[in-house]
Amino acid sequence: MFIATTLAIAGVFYEGMELKWFNIVGVFIMFMDYSFLISTAMNLWIERKNKWIYVHIFSAFILVVAISMKLLKIQYPTITLVFWYFYIWFVYGIRIVKRYNNRMAITND
Repeated sequence: MFIATTLAIAGVFYEGMELKWFNIVGVFIMFMDYSFLISTAMNLWIERKNKWIYVHIFSAFILVVAISMKLLKIQYPTITLVFWYFYIWFVYGIRIVKRYNNRMAITND
């Protein structure tokens, strides 16, 4: 998930720098969005008794709002996409860092 989001953010940034559309960036964005949808659904089930459940409930809420807006053809500001990308990036980045720190703490004991 973190890698998919990083590729999407980097692709959008590169498009902005080049002022040109690249087809692969759309693939990165779709891969990020669909993997976030699957990841959120799986994490709601797997981590239902963990403290991360609140983050996944919020993620599910964001997904429901985004899908509803898409189906109702409600226009949303472009800045929301920036928040969307970075929310996903930070949530999964923090999870990776926490796992790494936990692993390092175990090996150092």
